[in-house]
Amino acid sequence: MPWYNEQEYEQRRQQIISGALRVFAGKGFDRSSNHDIAKAAGIGSPGLIYHYFKDKEQLLQQVLLERMPLIQLIDQAGELLQQPPEEALPQLALRLADTLSDETTLAIMRIMFIEALRSPQVAKIVNAIGPGRTLNLLADYLEQQMAAGRLRPMNPQIAARLFAGPLIAYMLSCYIFEQPEARAIPPAEMARATAEAFLRQMAP
Repeated sequence: MPWYNEQEYEQRRQQIISGALRVFAGKGFDRSSNHDIAKAAGIGSPGLIYHYFKDKEQLLQQVLLERMPLIQLIDQAGELLQQPPEEALPQLALRLADTLSDETTLAIMRIMFIEALRSPQVAKIVNAIGPGRTLNLLADYLEQQMAAGRLRPMNPQIAARLFAGPLIAYMLSCYIFEQPEARAIPPAEMARATAEAFLRQMAP
């Protein structure tokens, strides 16, 4: 039956995405072969991957889109960013801090950092899906709030990086460099301090 075939197709596709995430996280994007991915996904033939994905770059793109909680956060941020900054930004900071400490996010971010440095093509894919999209969404929101007089005027792209920068530095120091001093700071406390400092700085 067609519905069964569609269900089976999607189930196999998700198997490949899950397998690719494990292999990319362990070996890196360039060193991961279709044989590695097929074995991790539990499918018989590496060639089957091309039935579901055009190439390895498209597979990486889908791993990022479908397995990274940060992407879901971006997709769900629309309603949150209808609120004024004193309400929206503390909530956004907390969600970002929680998401950046998620194990799946961390595994994918390790892939992104390493592979983006090695490959301009991978860097372009990663930026379009994650960092660039996130910062542009935040900059658009901040620009609207500046125009409404709720935040002092400045370059919104700079403002977006002033907001996100401390949280990214926190994530790196905790989960990449594993600094004990940083790991002693609860994500909620870091998020609250980041939002409060930013709102003070940006007060009209």
